[in-house]
Amino acid sequence: MTNTTTTSVARPGAKAGQSNEFTLISELKPGGAERMRKLFADGFTGERQNNTDRIATVHDLRFIIFDNDTRVVFASTFDGSWDSYMDDFGTIIPDEIDLLFHECVNYPGIHSPRFKDWAVSVQVTAVGFYSAYPEASVRDVWKALKTKKAFDDLLDSAAA
Repeated sequence: MTNTTTTSVARPGAKAGQSNEFTLISELKPGGAERMRKLFADGFTGERQNNTDRIATVHDLRFIIFDNDTRVVFASTFDGSWDSYMDDFGTIIPDEIDLLFHECVNYPGIHSPRFKDWAVSVQVTAVGFYSAYPEASVRDVWKALKTKKAFDDLLDSAAA
């Protein structure tokens, strides 16, 4: 990715502890809503879930098509800085990001030096943002769940 320099420029998005929200609203290309629905027919399962998990900072995300199929919202909650989140898109899952966003009007492509400027131009900051666990990262949650499973397995084997 050609635009990986981290900057101290204030970025849009609300913050709660270490959790950040990202909300993007973009116009769709003609016919883009139908093509996007087909792309998401199976949701975020299988390879798409594995690709998203590889970023390891994404708590949740969603795409919503609205305004008579003319616009889309992409909303997510992530750990870390805005710039590192954008950089992760381009270095960890660039093909997936281009596939998911190519129906957005004026999307320049993840490797374009204009990518971050485009993202800022279509991003809106939430007026209210809540995180149930604002100090826990995705990796913290995964570790806690793995620990809980191991403990539950130990208790189950001791009870048998």
